[in-house]
Amino acid sequence: MKIIVLKNLPSFFLFVILNTSLFSIEKAGVATTTSPENENTSESSEFIRDVETSKEPESSRKKKKQAAPSGLTNDQILKKKEIIEKILKFGSNRERKEAMREVIHFPREHAEELYKAISTILANENDMGVKVFCLRTLAEVEYNKDTQNIISTLSDKNEDVKEAAISAVQRLKIEEATPELLNFIKNQDFSKNQAITASAITALSELNNGKQAAEFLEEKFKEKSTHTNIRSAIALFFGKVKDLRAESALIDVALDENEEPMTRAFAVNALGKMNSQKSIPKIKSILDKINESKSKLDIKRLSNLKIYSIAALVILGDTEILKDLVSYAKDDDANVRLRAVKQLGEIDNKEVIELLEYKAQRDPSKKVQEVAKKALEDLKKRNTPTPDSGTPTFPDTKK
Repeated sequence: MKIIVLKNLPSFFLFVILNTSLFSIEKAGVATTTSPENENTSESSEFIRDVETSKEPESSRKKKKQAAPSGLTNDQILKKKEIIEKILKFGSNRERKEAMREVIHFPREHAEELYKAISTILANENDMGVKVFCLRTLAEVEYNKDTQNIISTLSDKNEDVKEAAISAVQRLKIEEATPELLNFIKNQDFSKNQAITASAITALSELNNGKQAAEFLEEKFKEKSTHTNIRSAIALFFGKVKDLRAESALIDVALDENEEPMTRAFAVNALGKMNSQKSIPKIKSILDKINESKSKLDIKRLSNLKIYSIAALVILGDTEILKDLVSYAKDDDANVRLRAVKQLGEIDNKEVIELLEYKAQRDPSKKVQEVAKKALEDLKKRNTPTPDSGTPTFPDTKK
């Protein structure tokens, strides 16, 4: 191991560390994060600790320094920042990835230059793995500047990079990425079940300008050659953007008994979310047919469609049918309860909230408990519904 010490720099020595793994600073001091390739880092760990706790001038030691939220003084933070900057610039690919992990937990008030450095790396990097780390880090720290560097990676040759770019666009809600995302999905093979295609469609649904994709996606939704999972993603897109132009296409799919039950279920879900009053009698006819069925096999096969239909009707204002969904939430089958609880999470109603609170604490299934807790959290966030929320607040059923 070589250590180069550059002297006569203001305030402290600048250390350039070669052939060492990165470090992570904890409240109690500085600990070394070892990598599988290099576990013998005790010497470098001690050295980094010396860097972070180096002696201060006598006059400085007499003054009390206010510690930053991480438990470090401002001087220590600045020293750590300088080391991270050097590693981001000169380190190996593995070291730079570790440095980005450090940046995620770095005090935000001191991290702007680090974010900028990572964005610059993204724009000029050749290594695919480093690019992915850059995108994930920028998304995690919610760095919404230099967004063109993220947008440009949507056309990267590597699928993992494109997937990370789509996720970053969605997380950061980069509206300027809409044309590039639309161009991306237009070049996809919709007959194949590709997760990246569904991810791009989902990302578009999160953008205000995402409706620009509605006409194209409606045509793809109508095509029987489009893979069923992609059609389901498109249905969810329309439910999110609430574009009634797709209303007729969604109703046709929901009513078509030759369609996959889950595709029909997602179509029904979208109709509920876009407040399609026209679809209410159609959805009721779907429920009637399922309830009239004598085949246990069909009843089981269409159970998802039934739950989604009941939930859609509740969202569309039919409070009478709520009791059926509540009944599903009490079923002996944990999977049935799980699906019902997910749908109940979209309904702001006193009886529903009491049921979810019970499920979150006492349901025999841990998965159901977790989903119920998440549903309660989401309901709290939607406590003051916005005009376009698509989830009406119903009056209490118990007076």
